Amino acid sequence: MSEGKWASGRWQVTEGKAEEFIERWEAWLRSTAAGAPGFRSARLLRSEDDPNRFTSISDWDDDASLKAWKQSEGFAAGMGAARGLCDDFLGGDFDVAVAVEG
Repeated sequence: MSEGKWASGRWQVTEGKAEEFIERWEAWLRSTAAGAPGFRSARLLRSEDDPNRFTSISDWDDDASLKAWKQSEGFAAGMGAARGLCDDFLGGDFDVAVAVEG
């Protein structure tokens, strides 16, 4: 299996908005990525040290699949809804540099 392409975001959610953020993020991914060609998986990780800090990771077959999702009709709306609950966001697309398997 190919290493594929990865997208990730670091979300700093506004105090008191974490549960709503989780719901919006999940709804966004379920409604857009889950049916997108090339989508493999997505995870939303919550920091143990700061319950308002999250990291999202999605795994794609290739760069074209990830770009097509980001240009899809629901992407901007879902991203905007999630970001609207955040004080800060930093995102990017990534290639695997090293993989360690168990």
